[in-house]
Amino acid sequence: MMQEAVVWGPLIIKYNWIAIIFSVMAAHVTMKHWLKGKSDLIKPILNDITNVLFGAFLIWKFSVIIFNPVTVLNNPYYLLYFTGGERGILLSAIVVLVFLFFQSRKRRITFWVYAAVLAASLFSYIIFYSIFQLIFNNPTTSLFLYDLSQIVLAIVLLVWMYSRKESFEKPQEINQLILWFSIGQIFSYFFKSFSVVVFLGLSSEQLVFLTVALCCLFIHIFIKKESFNES
Repeated sequence: MMQEAVVWGPLIIKYNWIAIIFSVMAAHVTMKHWLKGKSDLIKPILNDITNVLFGAFLIWKFSVIIFNPVTVLNNPYYLLYFTGGERGILLSAIVVLVFLFFQSRKRRITFWVYAAVLAASLFSYIIFYSIFQLIFNNPTTSLFLYDLSQIVLAIVLLVWMYSRKESFEKPQEINQLILWFSIGQIFSYFFKSFSVVVFLGLSSEQLVFLTVALCCLFIHIFIKKESFNES
């Protein structure tokens, strides 16, 4: 885990929040850079993504009410110190995708442009947040290799996106991106020594990413088969 906090006079600022703030700033810069040259899309897409991510943050933070209502009712201060955890992240991700899908239809902008911008910003966030983890973590901790693997994976995928930027407004490319991200996460999670094995030597998080990867692989094969039949 990241060190707890830095004391600045009467203020106690958690390192984790400093990491999140700078990572969000980096993600925002990446979104603007990805949309460079598309002046007609920058404002609506950035507004939509910024608004829904703020909403997603609130859902993640307060979804603990949904997942652990008894504890919250017994101790309301629980809300201040705990979040919805990984289940809250999953719920937030679903809300983000559904909202952006409907916004893309409303604005008549292809959903895959939203998806590409979101993916680029996500990789940028992972890179900067994991770098902060490496800086403030004890280098002997078991999370060191996990954070390092997250950085390498995000950099590789972000470079790949920029090398084929125009193609990433198509569903096939986004599907491959999700496929390789999921495969990378499966291997990366092996470095998290505190993960609980659920099935076949995999944790619950790895099983989720495995399911996503298999779905993406099925979609990829299906698209290839359809293209072959059409030709």
